[in-house]
Formats: sequence, C-alpha cells, structure tokens
Amino acid sequence: AQAAARAAQAAAPGWAATTPAERAAMLDRAADAMQARMPQLLALIVREAGKSLPNAIAEVREAIDFLRYYAEQARATLGSGHHPLGVVTCISPWNFPLAIFIGQVAAALVAGNAVLAKPAEETPLIAAQGVGLLHEAGVPTDVLHFVPGDGAIGAALVAAPETMAVMFTGSTEVARLIQIGRAH
Repeated sequence: AQAAARAAQAAAPGWAATTPAERAAMLDRAADAMQARMPQLLALIVREAGKSLPNAIAEVREAIDFLRYYAEQARATLGSGHHPLGVVTCISPWNFPLAIFIGQVAAALVAGNAVLAKPAEETPLIAAQGVGLLHEAGVPTDVLHFVPGDGAIGAALVAAPETMAVMFTGSTEVARLIQIGRAH
C-alpha cells in the first residue's frame, strides 16, 4: 500500500498535466472495451459476486454508463482553472463490484487525480478486470494502482500521507473509521 501511494504521488503531476479531453477519451475507450467484453465480464460477476445474469447485465451497463458520463462531464466542465487533488483512494463495496468501483475510479481519474483503487476483498477479480481495461485504454499503470486486500489495506491507504481524498461506498461503521483515520 505504501509503495503504491508513493508511486501514485510521483505520477500525479504528469497525469494532472494530461488534458481533460485526453483523459475523457481514455474513459470512452475503456467503455467501448467493456462493451466488447460483456460476456466475459458477466460470467465473472455471476461467478464471483453471485449475481443473477440480469443483475450482472445491469451492473456492466452501469459501469459503462459511468465511464461515458464522467468522460462527457470532463469535456463539458473541466477548464484551465481546474486543479486536481493529487492522490485519491477509492474503496468500493462487494454488492456493486464493477459499477461503483469503476464509477469512483473514473470520476477521480478524469478529474486529473492519481488513484489507489481498493475493491471489496470479496470481489477483487472483476475489479481487476475493470482496472485492466482502463490501463489498456491508456491510463498509465503508475497513475491507477490496483490495491486489493482486506480492511487493513484500506486503512493503510486511507492513512497514507499521500492520500488527499477518499471516495468510499459502504457501511456507516466503516465510513466513521475512515473519518477517524483521516483525522490523524
């Protein structure tokens, strides 16, 4: 976790210098790739997360929608006065292992931030596929770090001095722990 945080911090300025249009184009390419690989992604979600096929289809479609939405928002709203935060830690839940994971990561990336992406420990394989698609679409590996693991990994990422913001979807109990972890 510490090595990933340091690497992300080192990569953040170069990523911030990438134009919003270039970052948005990468999200669009990832959305196209996700659409093209829908059958493989569906099979993995059904197997790993235990979702029904209709729920898995909705999950992948929502992830694609997030990629396209954030790409469009970046093109429409991010101008020369925008300043990224730096490194953003994204922690997502098991029950939407691709959609929420990709939504958080895409929003942080397209705004010019380096990302430490920590999926739910129950569903790392589908999250890894999402990160792989973003890397294939042009997001540098030193900008987007996949950091799977349990709550201790999440706590380390939250507490890392390089983390400038945390995006979290999950329980209130864990949200309070994150808040405490960021206060120190």
